[in-house]
Amino acid sequence: MIGILNPAGAAALLAVGVLVALHLFGRRRRAIPVSTLFLWRQIPAQPLHRRRFRPDLLFLAQLAVLLALIGGYLHPYLQTLAPEADRMRLLVVLDASASMQAREPGGTRFELARRRARALVGQLLGGDEVMVVVAADRVHVALRWSADHARAEGRLEELEPLDTPTDLAPAVALALGEQHARPETAVVVLTDLPRDAAGVPPDALAAVDWVQIGATDDNVAVAALVVDTPPFQSVREATATVVIRNYGHVARRVTLATTVDDVPWTRRELTVPPRGSEHVLLTEPPAAGALVVTIDAGDALALDDRAVGWIDAGPSLDVAVVTDADAFGATLATVAAALPGARVERVTPARWDAGDAAAARAVVFDGVDAARPRAVPALYVAPPSASTTCPSERAVEDAAVVDWDGDHPALGALRGLEGIVVPRAAVLVPRAGDARLVLAATARGAFPFLIAGERDGRRVACLAARPGPSTDDVPLLLLVLSTLHWLEGGDAHGALAVQTGVPVSLPAGTATDEHDPGLRVAGDPAIVVAERIGFQRLGERVVAANLFDDRESDIGRSGAREWAPSMRVESRRPGAPAAREFGRALYAAGVLLLAAEWMLWRRRSAP
Repeated sequence: MIGILNPAGAAALLAVGVLVALHLFGRRRRAIPVSTLFLWRQIPAQPLHRRRFRPDLLFLAQLAVLLALIGGYLHPYLQTLAPEADRMRLLVVLDASASMQAREPGGTRFELARRRARALVGQLLGGDEVMVVVAADRVHVALRWSADHARAEGRLEELEPLDTPTDLAPAVALALGEQHARPETAVVVLTDLPRDAAGVPPDALAAVDWVQIGATDDNVAVAALVVDTPPFQSVREATATVVIRNYGHVARRVTLATTVDDVPWTRRELTVPPRGSEHVLLTEPPAAGALVVTIDAGDALALDDRAVGWIDAGPSLDVAVVTDADAFGATLATVAAALPGARVERVTPARWDAGDAAAARAVVFDGVDAARPRAVPALYVAPPSASTTCPSERAVEDAAVVDWDGDHPALGALRGLEGIVVPRAAVLVPRAGDARLVLAATARGAFPFLIAGERDGRRVACLAARPGPSTDDVPLLLLVLSTLHWLEGGDAHGALAVQTGVPVSLPAGTATDEHDPGLRVAGDPAIVVAERIGFQRLGERVVAANLFDDRESDIGRSGAREWAPSMRVESRRPGAPAAREFGRALYAAGVLLLAAEWMLWRRRSAP
């Protein structure tokens, strides 16, 4: 099979037309002296349009020289089809994680890796097969085994890096499995990580060609963004904590700018020491809504120079307290008096069962069980042992909180829950599907202190003890308010905060039928994974996705290098056909023809 490596060189064939034109119109007329002109005047003149192009030997020599030089410029090659037994397979593992977007001399790391992969595919012979595996937060087979090399190169050009962390181990394991099944498979891993980050035993990489790309460490990133919006408070009470980290070995001066719903919030100049960080506390936001934090760093990785969050202007407290006593209801009423737009209605169990109560977004059952629960979210505080909704085994004395699930939206950004100590608590018995949000313990062991779940399609939470009027019970009261905020649907307001590449369970009832391409949604219950940073749409919900991964932002490497395989795979036999370029031979033929053309020209020009 004959091919050319420089198709653009075909434009040089226009020179053939120039040569023909020179032979038609470019010949000089010689003056020959004669004794008289009367004989020439009687010869009829030949019309110009009847002239014919009569190539002579000199023209043919010049044409041969020109074609030989043009042929050499096209870089032609001859490639024969390898026998079945001599064919090989190339498996390329291409790292497409966030750090591969770092800029290096010559392009980004991903562009350099893709260029290397295309060069490897270009060296394959006809019949050789290629497979492309992409590694980011998950393994993805971009191209299954194919002998269509043009298709492989096209698929490589279509690939783009993601904004997610790297998990190389599954991709490398897949490649090693293919190599074990087909011993003629050559595996090449193109990444910015060293070989010891493969996640597989070192001896398993003996037949793998590992290419590390990139060396710069010039990066300053928004490493964290925490938005604290106290439940049932005004927007002005919200705060945001920003962490700016310098991953380089040189001090950097950056400009931090923040906006909320495109309204400027703050702008500060920061000097971040080498391998150091700066914490910035932002207070009194100008509005609620989309928070965007950016730094003007001009570093090698622009991806992590931006972070997004959401300042929630959630609903005001609106609850009904069903109780026989009045202490807890009075405590909530006192708190509500200090909150904007809050409303607390105290109702007796008899009035509640009779339906004689105003509608509220949530209800608190204080030490009682509801004969008529209604379709409203409910918090059961210190439920009786006979409760059918929140059953308990027994009561215990002197219990203290020892652990909690800080990622659950019912707890929000609460801190210091270890300060909750109660003289008496009920040992709750979770039902199937309930989440154990807070654990407490006594000398006899640990037990669920706060559980949450669903009953007949409504949110329900069970709390083992009630807060009292004492200031020592403030942490427990804050836990109650945070749980009520979740029951009233506070987590459905604002954006769902996620980190790219990290699976997150979606709240019940979240619509997933439509979402932006930067999100992957699957499973039942639904799981969402963000592949791009920034705000994205998930049904009617907004997702605020950030990188926040030191492994990706810390782009410094020990230097670009290659670990060549210490054990070669069984490849084509010696003497197997290979692609041979014969452009130089055409150049040599052109030189010889040029010498022959010069001799012909000298002979014609001789007197």
